[in-house]
Parts: sequence; structure tokens; C-alpha cells
Amino acid sequence: MEKLRPKAVIFDLGSTLIEYEVVSWDELNLLCASSARDWLVDEGFSVPGEAIFHARFEEAKAAYRQAASETLKEWDVPMVAAPFLREIGILDGDGLVDRFFDAYYAPVDRLLYAYPDTINTLQWIKGCGRTIGLISNTVFPERAHRRELERFGIEPYLDFALFSSSFKLRKPHPDIFLHACALAGFAPQDCVYVGDRYVEDIIGPNGVGMPAILRAKPGREYPPEVPPDIRRIETLSELSRHLDI
Repeated sequence: MEKLRPKAVIFDLGSTLIEYEVVSWDELNLLCASSARDWLVDEGFSVPGEAIFHARFEEAKAAYRQAASETLKEWDVPMVAAPFLREIGILDGDGLVDRFFDAYYAPVDRLLYAYPDTINTLQWIKGCGRTIGLISNTVFPERAHRRELERFGIEPYLDFALFSSSFKLRKPHPDIFLHACALAGFAPQDCVYVGDRYVEDIIGPNGVGMPAILRAKPGREYPPEVPPDIRRIETLSELSRHLDI
């Protein structure tokens, strides 16, 4: 397969540059809900028991998840938290929702880590004079991810970053890829996208004419319709097999 010669390389974030799935998302959701509930208790609020609190918050998020899957319009945790807190008798004020989110996100922040070859890969691409961008589907506010990009030394290598929670549309919506191309200053065919999910990170960019590389996550089951001959890697350091830059 002939190597690609992109002018810009655009990455996904989770399971591509940074690992968030240290534990299952179900377990992580429980840890986050417990952390947020404990914070409310410490702040002196009366809240439902842990099991009820978690179940009701998951129920509140479910409607937003369903709508996002059908429309590709993004939601975020603070958007759910504000009405949820009112529902359990806690009125928003003095940045309460933001502080609630920080407590909710604490377990994610504690467990995540950058892959060992993330920085070396970004250094190689930037050293070759290429533009580097990021598009991330996320239900967390952009500010949380900006802190992570700075914490792991990724931010200096990025020419731009798009987060669905700010952009309000999620992959594979074509607009988020086209906007990334506009920020990069190149046509879609002059960019390449790297991500770990087939629909969002391969079909999405391909739909606007952007080549893509699947960063296959070990242990994940991919749908049977994934073509066997698509470009794929298991580690970022393997990108040199596909990029002639």
C-alpha cells in the first residue's frame, strides 16, 4: 500500500493519544457519580443514597445520549448536572455546577495516562513541518481536556483542537471534519485522520474525502464490516509505515 503524504495529521484523543479506558466506562461512571455525591455531602447538601444517586444520574444522562446518537448533536455532563441537581433539591449558584463537575471528573483525571509513544510521534510529525490537529468526541467540558493536554506535554505540538462538547456536533458529522480542515488550512485530501473507532474515525473522515488510519485498540471488538485492507496500526510509532512525510 502506497504511503500517504499529508500536509496535516489530525488525531483523535481518547484511546489514541491518551488512555481513558483504564477501567470499563460502566465502572468509571460509578466512580464519578460516587465522587460527585461525596463532594455534595462534604458541602453539606442532603442527597439520595449512593445507589439511587447513581441510578438517577445515569437515567438523566441516558436521554441526552440517545438524542446525540440520533442527531450527532453533542451534550455534556454539566448540561445534565444543572437540572439533575435541581431535581434533587439543590439550586445552582456560585459556580456549583462547575465544582460538581470537577468532583465528578476527579476519578477520570486520576486514572488516565498518555501513551509512551505519544510525544515522540508528535515530535516526529512536527519536526517534518506538518500541521497537527485534534478532534475529540467528548461529553466533558473542553477545559478538562485542555488541562490534560498541558499536563502531558501534548498541547505545544497542536496547531488546533476541536472538542465536540464545544463544537456542539460529534463525529462522524462531516462538519467537524470540514471545520478541522479549515483550521489546518488544507483540503480534506491533504489531511489524514488517526483514531480508534471505525464509524467515527474512519467512515467519518472518509465521508469528506479525508484518508484515515485506524489505531486498533487491543481487546476491542470491531464490527464485522470493517474492511480487512484498511490502514491500521496498534501503536502510534507504527505511523511511519503509512506516512511519507
